[in-house]
Amino acid sequence: MGRLILGSRSPRRRELLEMLVAPGLIDVRPPRSSDELGFEGLTSWLDIAQQLQRIAREKNDDVLSQISSSDDSQLVLTADTVIVASDALGSYRVLGQPPRDDSWREVVRGWFRDLYAGRSHIAATAICLTDQRTGRRLERIVQSHVWVRDDVEPLLDWYLATEEPRGKAGGYALQGFGSVFVTRVEGSITNVVGLPLDALVELLPQFGWPLKK
Repeated sequence: MGRLILGSRSPRRRELLEMLVAPGLIDVRPPRSSDELGFEGLTSWLDIAQQLQRIAREKNDDVLSQISSSDDSQLVLTADTVIVASDALGSYRVLGQPPRDDSWREVVRGWFRDLYAGRSHIAATAICLTDQRTGRRLERIVQSHVWVRDDVEPLLDWYLATEEPRGKAGGYALQGFGSVFVTRVEGSITNVVGLPLDALVELLPQFGWPLKK
């Protein structure tokens, strides 16, 4: 049995993966480059999905380039998650992390007021799995629809004071304080957190990888 290389800087992704794979079989090897393709100007779901999958694929190629032929690794897993909301005109918009300067509070406040309140948005994760020895690759995009309560305003000042939105795609974390705004999730809950385990339960066995019991 080889090892599964998780190409990620996110501790949360490793924690989720350890629910399916024995911790001793997981190595973390982040991509060398932190530069990623952006979503500027993309307003259709097809264009956004294609770009998202391309990002996960490029991360996978980056990690593969770090592995020597003598390495005992078997699989390389990379993923990328974004929040996609629709505006008043029905165009899709990818919400990344809030700005790092002091404007982040007003940016997140605007997202909750204008794009989240009383509506649903999409948490989408692109997965890329590659067998280092054979080059076989499987890719998938998982969507979850997240509904947010109508009356976000009474909680916004408190939520922004927690500073949880900083560094979070879309300005919230389902596993954190942001959960108080969410009324329903349709689809994979772990996908919203950052790694869709239901998809991996299907994909890993296709490489002969045993799931944790």
